[in-house]
Amino acid sequence: MKDIVLMLGVSILLTVCPIGTGSVSAKGMEAFEGVCSRADEYGCYVNHRYAYALAWPKRLLRPMGESDAGDGQVFASPDGRAELRCWGSFNDAPQQTIPEALAQALTVPDRQVTYRHAGKGFFVLSGYTGGRIFYRRTVSAQGVLATFELTYETSLKPLFDPVIRDISTGFIIDPAFGLR
Repeated sequence: MKDIVLMLGVSILLTVCPIGTGSVSAKGMEAFEGVCSRADEYGCYVNHRYAYALAWPKRLLRPMGESDAGDGQVFASPDGRAELRCWGSFNDAPQQTIPEALAQALTVPDRQVTYRHAGKGFFVLSGYTGGRIFYRRTVSAQGVLATFELTYETSLKPLFDPVIRDISTGFIIDPAFGLR
């Protein structure tokens, strides 16, 4: 029922605040909605403070509650073998560019980065940390810098690798989601 209410809320927001100048592309929103419409597989977390949304695999992870600061959420597997974190911050100046955010992310200790890619308005890092696999994606748009990071035990690679594409597709910034 919660999923239906959330999708209805997203639909209402999109009706009141249609895709247009200053919003995520229509293709990006369509991809996001495509993931979130699979309500049996994915839940969709919307952060209203920073106007971003994230699809999360609800068969694998459980929401642990939004942070007190209202900047994000943690989703964890019941057995503690996997965790998805997301957070955002305002970047009005913009104080931090994608190359600067990438450089900062590369300084996180005890990480072996095996893949990195940066494009216009985003970067991706993946590799190993503390015996686990990590996948991190940061996007910048509309004066917001938003990040998600998924970490999971290496034995769960066959389970989580296919999910990463959907999580990435279901991770967007759009003013329609914000209450700024």
